[in-house]
Amino acid sequence: MSEQAWKPVLSMRWKHLLFAHWRVPPKILRPLIPEPLQIDTYEGTAWVGLVPFVMESVRPVWMPPIPKLFDFPETNLRTYVRYGEQRGVWFFSLDAAHRLAVWTARRFWKLPYHHARMRCQFVAPNEITYETLRTDHSRAYAYVRYRFEDAPRETEPGTLEHFLVERYTLFTAHRGVVYRGEVAHLPYTVQPATLFELKQTLTDAVGVSLPNEPPVVFYAPGFGVLASAIRPVLIANATGLKGDSTAH
Repeated sequence: MSEQAWKPVLSMRWKHLLFAHWRVPPKILRPLIPEPLQIDTYEGTAWVGLVPFVMESVRPVWMPPIPKLFDFPETNLRTYVRYGEQRGVWFFSLDAAHRLAVWTARRFWKLPYHHARMRCQFVAPNEITYETLRTDHSRAYAYVRYRFEDAPRETEPGTLEHFLVERYTLFTAHRGVVYRGEVAHLPYTVQPATLFELKQTLTDAVGVSLPNEPPVVFYAPGFGVLASAIRPVLIANATGLKGDSTAH
């Protein structure tokens, strides 16, 4: 997608993002990513991230906000990829508690969304619990309880945090075609977080094996976001599309 073609079509707000990341060997992820995309690494290591958060006021850019109508929790399971010099995010799965949002994202953004029953709540000052249970036959779930500290700071180029969050492009694939979309928002401000509990089967549902070690975690309060439509960038090797979104 050329810079001239960048045109926002969606407006939204992302809030209360927890980033939990595990380091994994790139070879584990290679079969799950279509071959034209390269796995992006930090100091030779690939990363898998579980990111629960809240979406608010999701709407076309021409529509005024309607309070609460398009507010819902979401969880994405992701890794990081490159196409040439372009660095972006690859989503293994996304869960959302809004059926229309799930249908729209699968239909028009070719993303592997799933409907789930979800809840995000503050249980103490700076302490959040987050629950998701997929409503399909897999019954994949996640439960997270964490606390964040009041020490916001911008990420610095060259750090792991910057590598993980400062991504303004997403890639997805459907029926042998790789697509790219763009987002625009302020730079991330992140805060330290302490993970009290994390149980999940979302990685099992997509065939990703995690190491037996604690994840790297941090928190971001969020910001307003603009997003483009997606456009095809190339024809992929169909045999490499195990990560295909299977959107309808």
